[in-house]
Amino acid sequence: MDRLIRRIVTCAAGVLVMAWLGGCTTGMGRDQCAAADWRMIGYEDGLHGLPADRIGAHRVACAKHQVVPDFVAYTEGRERGLREYCQPRNGFRVGLAGAGYANVCPDVAETGFTQAYRSGREIHDARVALRSTQARLRGAREGLTNTEAAMASATAEVVLPHVPTERRAWLATELVRLTQERSNLIVRIDQLTLQAQELAVNVQELERRSPYTL
Repeated sequence: MDRLIRRIVTCAAGVLVMAWLGGCTTGMGRDQCAAADWRMIGYEDGLHGLPADRIGAHRVACAKHQVVPDFVAYTEGRERGLREYCQPRNGFRVGLAGAGYANVCPDVAETGFTQAYRSGREIHDARVALRSTQARLRGAREGLTNTEAAMASATAEVVLPHVPTERRAWLATELVRLTQERSNLIVRIDQLTLQAQELAVNVQELERRSPYTL
């Protein structure tokens, strides 16, 4: 059951990537279709881990120009491309780039590929989490700087002579609010700093354990 779920998830991710890469058509024009080397096109599609139904997109694109793809040549080329794509080291690179996997590798190669893919994807996801936390930490620190500047401005104004009573009351209320906001931001910064440190250690550990050169 777990294997089935993993296959469904990776296939779904691959579908999203395929949509991004090509959508429903490949954009091949008249000249490209007429002069197409279908074995080479298949090889390139396989090399990029595109699914077998990619030829359907080529068929749609070339049908407008009365050109029919050579299915046999395309399939031979794609299988050759897949033999290169489905190498574990490439699986690691694909995962490290955060790309999807369309479940295209044959059973004999899939285990090695997917294990390497998951290793690379784990590092990618850990790096993303670290960058996200670091961005939130920068935002919190910027917020603290702005809050402290607002507090300084309000403090300087509230002690000025001839400040209207209503304005002085508002400034006092604002200072209470800003003080609480500052306290909250300090707590938030401490939490995010600790979280970023833990995530950085996790990234380093994952990279250290990786059997592949980063």
